[in-house]
Amino acid sequence: MSQKMENKEEEKDTQVDDFSTGDSFDMQHIGSSRGRRKFSSLQLIGSAYTVTNSWLGVAGAFTTGITAAGSASIIYGLLLMFTINLFVGIALSELISAMPNSGGQYYWVMRLAPKRYARGFSYMTGICNLCAAYCVTTSSSIAVSSWIFGSAKLAYPDLAVNAWRIYLGAMGLNIIAAIVNLWQHVVSRSVSIGLWLSLFACISLTIALPTASREKTELKFIFASLQNNSGWSSDTMAFIVGLINPNFAFAALDSATHLAEETPDPARNVPKAIIFTVVIGFLTSFPFACMLMYTLTDLTAVINTPTGVPLLELFRIAFQSDSAALATISVVAVTYFFSLLPQQAYQSRLCWALSRDHGLPFSRYWSQIHPTSHVPLHAHLVSVCIIFILGLLYIVSTTAFSSLITGVITFSYLTYLAPCIFSLLRGEEQPRGPFNVGWLGNLAKIITVIWCLFAIIMYSFPYQLPVTTSNMNYITAIYGVVLIFGIMDWLFRARFEFAFDSGGVDHTR
Repeated sequence: MSQKMENKEEEKDTQVDDFSTGDSFDMQHIGSSRGRRKFSSLQLIGSAYTVTNSWLGVAGAFTTGITAAGSASIIYGLLLMFTINLFVGIALSELISAMPNSGGQYYWVMRLAPKRYARGFSYMTGICNLCAAYCVTTSSSIAVSSWIFGSAKLAYPDLAVNAWRIYLGAMGLNIIAAIVNLWQHVVSRSVSIGLWLSLFACISLTIALPTASREKTELKFIFASLQNNSGWSSDTMAFIVGLINPNFAFAALDSATHLAEETPDPARNVPKAIIFTVVIGFLTSFPFACMLMYTLTDLTAVINTPTGVPLLELFRIAFQSDSAALATISVVAVTYFFSLLPQQAYQSRLCWALSRDHGLPFSRYWSQIHPTSHVPLHAHLVSVCIIFILGLLYIVSTTAFSSLITGVITFSYLTYLAPCIFSLLRGEEQPRGPFNVGWLGNLAKIITVIWCLFAIIMYSFPYQLPVTTSNMNYITAIYGVVLIFGIMDWLFRARFEFAFDSGGVDHTR
């Protein structure tokens, strides 16, 4: 009898590790996911791209990079970030192809880490991943709201714009996005609209702005302007600080992995979505960034604009028309709003996946799928409420809130570390999927680990010197809050409850 049981367990392990068909055990063990696959390959690419939306990432905070180290920090920073994140994308693609699951990074850690450490590392990876998702949505909604109120300020100069109004505007946008996310088929269709709208807007702006602008900057300013305005004595450090902006253009590359159970053949389609996100992101953001620098003729006016929206002031100077500037920023704002839709899907699916494995307090509520709409309704609603709470940080301190933008990058990087490290340590004794590039995959994981460690450390330094309360980088304080929550929850709850709903199959070895 014992021998038969061992043989059965070996057969189960063989089935779990056979991911060549793209319909793995990870899809089957929750049963109902097969019927909920509403994202086609194109819609998955649209969702992944609109969450990241690289050119909008550049547009939203392009003055940060310029202020730190001039135009070169953005132009060459984008080239550097494209190269590095292409390797990051390859590393993530190999892992999701081998182990397609909505849990993404924390699930890979559970599968790859030594059994003694798997649950602890997996739990903290999941918490950091969820924090990254919430940072993405919160920062995006505040950005869109600030653009709307900045436009109102340009049209009505006497209008008082304060943090409270911007916060309420952002929460209104989140409520609209939350309503749209109540129906899975509506979200899956909206991401296709968001993809084409984003590409149309980017191409149109890249052509129209330099054409309409009467004055142009010199090519030397665009490609050879390294101006250290950060206060750091080292130009290299100023360049690194300025990399936050181009790095933000490739943030949240893992978003497609959390829709793995809602798309057919995820072992092949999700890697496509990740790689396409990086490539399309660069092809849109780099020309757009060059165009911004080409039309940036008055940096002082752009930075000190009374509207509080540097991009709007750049449009106004380029077009020499308030009406044209308002029309242009409206298109950009609508495009950015469409990013909120898949961003909310991203956070709700991750919250649901983690709750399905009892990774959060009150997981039994957040892990339920609504029988009619086929969305994780409770996980969706609690995620929106958390966005409301995080947004309050903008009212308390806009400087502290700016650290959430850094958190979008660094929390994501924290989740890439453990799966890549354990995958390298496992060598050939690990699942393999259709996307398997051999030695290139190992090189990509090594580069990912090195870069993530470097970025997490360097992006935690102050943006400017001397350090004051108005320019302090509060990301380390945010790390502390998340760490305290994770440790307390692990000690008193998660270490007893956190386990995969996998039908009795042990995912570690």
